[in-house]
Amino acid sequence: MVHSGFAFSLTQLIKTSENAGIETFLFFNSGSVLLNQREKLVKSSMEVESEYILWLDSDMTFPSTTLLRLLSHDKEIVGCNYKKRSNPQTPVAYKEIGNWDSWVSLDEEKDLVEVEGVGMGCILIKTDLFKEINKPYFEFTYNRETDDWLGEDFNLFTKFRNIGKNIYIDTNLSREIGHLGIYKFGLG
Repeated sequence: MVHSGFAFSLTQLIKTSENAGIETFLFFNSGSVLLNQREKLVKSSMEVESEYILWLDSDMTFPSTTLLRLLSHDKEIVGCNYKKRSNPQTPVAYKEIGNWDSWVSLDEEKDLVEVEGVGMGCILIKTDLFKEINKPYFEFTYNRETDDWLGEDFNLFTKFRNIGKNIYIDTNLSREIGHLGIYKFGLG
């Protein structure tokens, strides 16, 4: 399902980026296995020799200048923090993966904050970084101690950190990102 807010944000972003002289390619992959979808999107980006991959989930809204603002940081990995769509509605960026109380506040004062992991709903990654890690790029891992799963996004960022790469959050842009969902209205 693609939200109308996402579709509008995406068309405005592409228009703004193209007007700034940035050639854009739009790749879409749907299916029931998220890991396959993400792997295929990386492959498509490599085939057209894209310098960066801007990951945008279809349940996000964002300003038309999102790509330009993320590129302006000149970082290999820079993204946005936003609230989860479930309770408690904490942000999705963490200073320490595994310490789920180390989330980065949306009121963070620094413009750019280094994190260990963040959700991939809105993040820019230099495409060549995928050539520096082994496949599969995306995978889930189970932690017996905590009896839960670590998602494909945090596993990817662990792989990047293991080769010396840093992950950053643009805190100003983060405050302009929306995470769309469905809410039940009524008493029952």
